Amino acid sequence: MKPIILTIIVYFISTFSMNAQETPKIKVTVGSNSFSVITYDNSTARAFIALLPLTITMNDVNVNEKYRPLQGNLPTSPEVPPKINAGDLMLWGANGLVLFYETFNTSYSYSKIGYMENAAGLKDALGPNNPTITFEVLGMPTGAGTLEQNNIDFKISGDGILHFSGTSEKISLIDMSGKILTITNSNTMNVSNFPKGIYILKAENNNQQKTIKIKI
Repeated sequence: MKPIILTIIVYFISTFSMNAQETPKIKVTVGSNSFSVITYDNSTARAFIALLPLTITMNDVNVNEKYRPLQGNLPTSPEVPPKINAGDLMLWGANGLVLFYETFNTSYSYSKIGYMENAAGLKDALGPNNPTITFEVLGMPTGAGTLEQNNIDFKISGDGILHFSGTSEKISLIDMSGKILTITNSNTMNVSNFPKGIYILKAENNNQQKTIKIKI
């Protein structure tokens, strides 16, 4: 299999900060209808983004939401929202994914993932039953605190090996919660054992750091 070549703009930044990144948007597709969710900058949203792309069947609950338990638990920061708005994407408990299609007040606590700026047509698209919904990342965010830019070619081969040009003292692969998954000081990194999703690649060389978000 020929390698897949990804040309990525790498930004040199003086400090590495998850909060300095723009938050990704999530594309929500139901049948022929698509909606855009703006994500919050929190650990719940980052952990959910790392699971994407994801296609699931969600059950109708209380005639105002679609609900589906996820396979594993996500980090939480529950709070009682002032109001539930149609298009809100939240987590109930540690693994209950909820997509609301009605606006109402609530006394229940949820961990926020994101919200739709425009939820027009969402209720009709979801319908009264249990729809199949696809969640995927819409575009890739860029870094902040830019000092200068440089182009680097990355190649992911069919066996899941990440190849990169140039030299670096250390390359780290980091998940969206900030956990370092693997480190290498060579020009290759084996990413075949990691689930598909978005990760952060950090290169360190001569007291400089380069960080990018990549999709595996």
